[in-house]
Amino acid sequence: MSFEPDFEKINYTCEKKNIVEQIKSECKVEIPVEEITSILNVSAWSVISEKTVDDGKIGYGGKIIFYISYIGADGILKKYECGSEFRGELKGEVSIDSKVTVNASVDKSYCDLGGIKPTAVAFVTITAEVYTCGQVSALVGGENLVVNESEVSCVKSLGVKTATYPLEEEFQLGYPVAEVLSHRAQSIITAVQCGVGCIIVDGEVILSAIMLQKDGKNGIIKENRILPFRMEIECEEAMPNMQATARVKEKSFKTDVTVDEDGGLSVVSVSVMLMFEGEAFYTDSVLVATDAFSTEQEVELITRDFKYYKSCEIRSCTAVVSGRCAVEEMPVGVTVLAVGSEKAEIIKSGCDGDLTLISGTLSAVAYVRDNEGKTFTVRLETPFDCGIDCSYPCNTGLDIIVKAKSAKARLVSLTEVELECELNFTVYPEEVNDLRVIGEIKPLGEKAKSDLAVSVYIPACGEDMWSLAKRLNVCPETLAQTNSDLQFPLTGDERIVIYRQR
Repeated sequence: MSFEPDFEKINYTCEKKNIVEQIKSECKVEIPVEEITSILNVSAWSVISEKTVDDGKIGYGGKIIFYISYIGADGILKKYECGSEFRGELKGEVSIDSKVTVNASVDKSYCDLGGIKPTAVAFVTITAEVYTCGQVSALVGGENLVVNESEVSCVKSLGVKTATYPLEEEFQLGYPVAEVLSHRAQSIITAVQCGVGCIIVDGEVILSAIMLQKDGKNGIIKENRILPFRMEIECEEAMPNMQATARVKEKSFKTDVTVDEDGGLSVVSVSVMLMFEGEAFYTDSVLVATDAFSTEQEVELITRDFKYYKSCEIRSCTAVVSGRCAVEEMPVGVTVLAVGSEKAEIIKSGCDGDLTLISGTLSAVAYVRDNEGKTFTVRLETPFDCGIDCSYPCNTGLDIIVKAKSAKARLVSLTEVELECELNFTVYPEEVNDLRVIGEIKPLGEKAKSDLAVSVYIPACGEDMWSLAKRLNVCPETLAQTNSDLQFPLTGDERIVIYRQR
């Protein structure tokens, strides 16, 4: 009697990889070079606004905005803003079924004063995160087959959902503002959960701006604001017992300043458009065969081993780091006015018990003034090491996003500056699980049959019902019916009776 196996298809996320390239983006500055005495700082902000995925390639498009603060030929501090678009294509092992996210980050920005008019230049790293989906066939049963079943939990996605969220805020300053020399917005996710029909994302936007006071003294002050947000991304099938993950980036950012000349106050209006990608997951349990045999045929079981990724709960942690930065010798009597353009870059991360150890580089720009009233900037950079309490197993893969804020600088000497900064880490953990299934079963020929109507067997010590049934070539249910007094695991002193129909 032949057997007919039943298989079930299991879909899983089988591979994660990053495809990275660096591009150069430029923007012509419509100011004659002779009108610029010196460049104080050039900061840039970039965003991916479009993405296409085809077999073997990922197309992307985006924009970059430059904020240039400089001292004009008249000795007054000024700001210039310009932008440009960029497009490109990443090539790699990617299909239209892959889940892909693309991000852009500015590595370096500066102003080239070599022409009649300056050129703002930025080097931007484009990173595509690619999740490849796989499928495996698993034996789940079949006619004339005896199978030992086990419940396997498979994490399934409800698909990536997107949404945008406008965030607007207005706050008052107790002094008149002449110019916003540089500004930026950094969005941070602190928690993600599922609601009924939605993915709920909590977080905050960190606003920072270097302000020039309107007092004729070129006074520079840094202002920080934190705007909390809660976003609900529509996901029709989501339920509170499901798990979710989300990413956020700034799609646009704008500030406007209104000055009350009589009262000496300023009102700053901020508008940020946030762009979200959220994904909800549910656990689907499947009964698959971990072992199988046929009472009529000798069979060969061919197993398939595979790994699959499972997203875990997002964590948000903070740490204050500091270090000393070597700088070119500064004149005596310099004063630090403000510190901006904070940036942290992770070089490596590891595990030590309940701590996640992180090493990286911290950089910033300090606006300083000498005792003659001359304003200039000093670029600061120092390595950092810190530990954050995330309590993840050491074999868990961690994708960590770091944002730097609230930097402070203290002069140690004319050639050394101590830089302190608060870092916010958003940790996206992923478990990599191993799973083995029976992917194929082959007949090898008929089994020899016993001529005895009744047989008595002595089991091995420690045998369980399945191993005993497989060795004796009978169904576990039949064995239990004819030997109802058996208690597992066996001691080896029992007598097993097998009845065969003749």
